Amino acid sequence: MSANAGGHVYTIGDLADFFGITHRALRFYEDKGMLKPRRIGQKRLYSNRDRTKLRLILNGKQIGMTIREIQDFLESYELRDGNDVQMRKALAKVRSQRLLLKQRRESIEMSLLELERVEAIIAGMVEAGASLDE
Repeated sequence: MSANAGGHVYTIGDLADFFGITHRALRFYEDKGMLKPRRIGQKRLYSNRDRTKLRLILNGKQIGMTIREIQDFLESYELRDGNDVQMRKALAKVRSQRLLLKQRRESIEMSLLELERVEAIIAGMVEAGASLDE
């Protein structure tokens, strides 16, 4: 990582190492137009803004957003200089995704409780069978 007049500059290796992703993943996001590093010959130089966008991309992936949804969200990020319609759409998407994840969490918690119940029944049967063998 180095600094210039406009802030820090990161190489593809810097960002890949920091976020624990591959160079290929960064090139994929670049091919999709989600990241736009400055190029000097074959070298890619990423700005602080690119680093922030990459964090948004990875956060979006983590909460289950599709590439298209992340691209839409990034467009909102790019247009945050007053485009109220885009920001409202982004806010609605984030809220919708949060609700979906909460519902998934509730479903998973219910499944875990049911598995615990079944596990206890089976464990009891195994223990009863072991005591009969003695």
